[in-house]
Amino acid sequence: MDDQIKRAEDLLAERLRTNRKPNGTAAVDEPAEDPAPLAEPENYKADLQRMAADFANYRKRNDAERTEFAKFAKADLIGKLLGVLDGYDRALATVPAELRSQPWIEGMWLVERKLRQVLEAEGLEAVESLGTPFDPRLHEAVAHTESTEPEGTVIEEFQKAYRLHDRGIRPAPVAVARATPTRG
Repeated sequence: MDDQIKRAEDLLAERLRTNRKPNGTAAVDEPAEDPAPLAEPENYKADLQRMAADFANYRKRNDAERTEFAKFAKADLIGKLLGVLDGYDRALATVPAELRSQPWIEGMWLVERKLRQVLEAEGLEAVESLGTPFDPRLHEAVAHTESTEPEGTVIEEFQKAYRLHDRGIRPAPVAVARATPTRG
């Protein structure tokens, strides 16, 4: 961009040098000698078109960066709200069956569903981990357990993983299958 600014300043300086009063005399701040011959108007036009195209590209790039920034600017807040959502999940999982029809429990379910809907509307999505191959971008292996499952398969999920607009926002701590040693 600095080269474009320098070129624009050079064009402006050249125009100022060739500026003449209507009666044919040189402008006050011009030297008395004849100025360099003028460049062809087509060259000015091409230069201006290039500068306009460069500026349009700059504006598009800037808009795209601003949009991308806005998409992920909420990531910190959403990450903090995931702790609240986890708390709801743990609390509601421990409610005895005989209390589930109580109005205050139904209210807790309603608040949890509403919070989940708001977060999903912002681009948050839960990642299913159980039975999938271990992916270090989505999972954090906290244990390796001998299993009949194929080696490297997630066999236990301790906390849900989440993505925000296809970018991992929180990995899931998981237990990964390890092949059972054969005795022979």
